[in-house]
Amino acid sequence: MTSGGTDPAHGTLTNPFFPHIQTDLLARAVSRLEKLAYFSDEDYYGLHKDIVHNAAEHALLWGVGEGRKLFRKDRIARALVSTTPTDRAYPPLLADDELNRLSARGITIYASSLGNVFMTEIASDLAMNISELGIPTRILDETSDPEDTDAIAIYVAPHEFFSMGQGRAWLRDRTVRNGFMYNTEQIPSPWFTSALPMLMLARGIFDIAYQPACLFAQAGIPAMHWEPGLDGQPPAPDEFDRMHPLFRTLPPGARDGRDHARWQERPIDLCFFGTNSPRRDDILAYLAAPLSSYQTCIHYRRQALGPVGTRFEERSLTRLSRYITQQAKISLNIHRDEFCYFEWHRMVCQGMAMGAVVVTDPCLPHPRFQPGVHYFQDDARHIPNLVDWLLRDPEGRRQAAQVARNGRDAACSPAPRRAAAGRAVNFMLSHLHEEG
Repeated sequence: MTSGGTDPAHGTLTNPFFPHIQTDLLARAVSRLEKLAYFSDEDYYGLHKDIVHNAAEHALLWGVGEGRKLFRKDRIARALVSTTPTDRAYPPLLADDELNRLSARGITIYASSLGNVFMTEIASDLAMNISELGIPTRILDETSDPEDTDAIAIYVAPHEFFSMGQGRAWLRDRTVRNGFMYNTEQIPSPWFTSALPMLMLARGIFDIAYQPACLFAQAGIPAMHWEPGLDGQPPAPDEFDRMHPLFRTLPPGARDGRDHARWQERPIDLCFFGTNSPRRDDILAYLAAPLSSYQTCIHYRRQALGPVGTRFEERSLTRLSRYITQQAKISLNIHRDEFCYFEWHRMVCQGMAMGAVVVTDPCLPHPRFQPGVHYFQDDARHIPNLVDWLLRDPEGRRQAAQVARNGRDAACSPAPRRAAAGRAVNFMLSHLHEEG
């Protein structure tokens, strides 16, 4: 049996997984985990019969590194549907003195050069949002100097950054104690579990999803929901992209690169991009026959291939997914499992920002994007009828075009993204001024 220590006050914690983290910070991290609504000592003991004491301590300091399961799905589900809004709001505008100090100090956003290309894209979008406030912002990766940490630091996808390549050397007390983690992973996923130690150790947490941010805040952890704002102008496919097999399968009208001003003129009826899962297998099999009469583009990537990386040949996939969605009337979203997260990357970044109508199975509520206003949702068994109505019925087409405009405006308007970035910067300044 492994153990993270026996002192209930966590006063003498040491751990081989975190040799460069001081005792007080480890103790605070364990205390934070104990307060999360989806963690339970009883559940952890039930999942791991060899553990009989200090459940949270063992889970965070040993269980994650050993690949153990930390949470029960039913408790996660109950927590996600019982979130309450955070009490603390941060102003969207920066005080002049703070802006002057930040102009000298700057903000650095880190993302792994070895990880999922979507994370580097998120880092770029966040940097754009902050720089629009007049704050010097740079993007670095794990190959940069770990001692160059005078700027305020945000670490995108900590489950990748601190575990791949030279990123392991960054897991030090000063780095995480003063850093802000940007979580992109869903609570039930193994990637969230991998990120959990860094999240609990950090000065504060940004979460791309609304409910997890609320759950962190309800546990007394500095956290806020922050989605990147987008400019809605992805780069056009280059010559290399046009040689990609996916591009060459497109109908002729979708290969000429035209920007179709009217939603009704888009040459592809429906597109879907995602990684396979048992739930998606079943739903896409059910949808195959009803959607067969439409012009569709389905890119269904095998999970075994892993995430889309930053290699040059894989970057075409990210550019092409957005380009194809620009040519499509409907962007379909199917949740990978029973946890119906509002999936920002597929629904907003890849769908609404590209001017397509997003059709999804039901999602957890979002504070800004609303069904029937910015996207359409229905049970999977009713999606064929919804698609027929949107594409064939005159009133359906009219409402689809309006919802597409609403979604694009909400995703890409400069004012909301600058306000969100201002709140995020004020959040960081507020918690950097605190002790700890």
